[in-house]
Amino acid sequence: MFKLGLKLWSDNEKYISEAKKLYEKKMYDYIELYIVPGTYDRYIKTWQKLGIPFIIHCTHFLHGFNLAEKNKYQENIKMFFEVRAFCDQLNGKYIIFHPGVEGRIEESIRQINLLHDERLLVENKPYVSMLNDYCRGSSYEEINKILNFCDVGFCLDIAHAFNKSYHIKQNEFKYVKKMISLSPKVIHICDGKLSAIHDKHLHIGEGEYDFVKIRRIISISKAEFLTVETCKTSDKLTDFVEDVKKIKSIMNKG
Repeated sequence: MFKLGLKLWSDNEKYISEAKKLYEKKMYDYIELYIVPGTYDRYIKTWQKLGIPFIIHCTHFLHGFNLAEKNKYQENIKMFFEVRAFCDQLNGKYIIFHPGVEGRIEESIRQINLLHDERLLVENKPYVSMLNDYCRGSSYEEINKILNFCDVGFCLDIAHAFNKSYHIKQNEFKYVKKMISLSPKVIHICDGKLSAIHDKHLHIGEGEYDFVKIRRIISISKAEFLTVETCKTSDKLTDFVEDVKKIKSIMNKG
């Protein structure tokens, strides 16, 4: 059975109390914390006090972090220093990052190698971003290239893989099996629409994904962590609780 993770952002103060209660009830096993730039000083002690295991998710292009663009290097490094500080202080297991948008995969590789952190996991991306930028690392070939030229591990996002398979007209499950061969350490899961231009972070059961087939495929991986990346509409995280119950029910069917 996978360890299940709750995805939050570093400034999600309104969820902290409920996140603590749900952890104590053993509803999940860790928090995957996305780092919003400039939040370290205000929030690091608050997260530390929870006593919960963490995986860190690096800032991405929506906040200006773009490893594929050479002229972003200094800004990228500055933001990564804060990400690393969060990971150090929270004893984070991994730092998940995106390879960037537009630009060149060769530049992504160059900058990844300059980050120098053994905890790094590259995440596969959808075909295009919500702003319609082409995402680097959306293809098997680019992720494989990063893994071959950088000392990093892999985080598999199921929805992103399904989205890419739609755009390149490949069967979504065959494509995910191909990505599984890259030995992910963490998997991201949510529901979504198979023919959507952009990936959706829908609640389990609200989309078109076949979770029985997903379970069969990801069960062959050696990944230990499964982060639930669904939307949140309640301060009490009741939607997350329902998603976790459904995922546990599916995973326990064997």
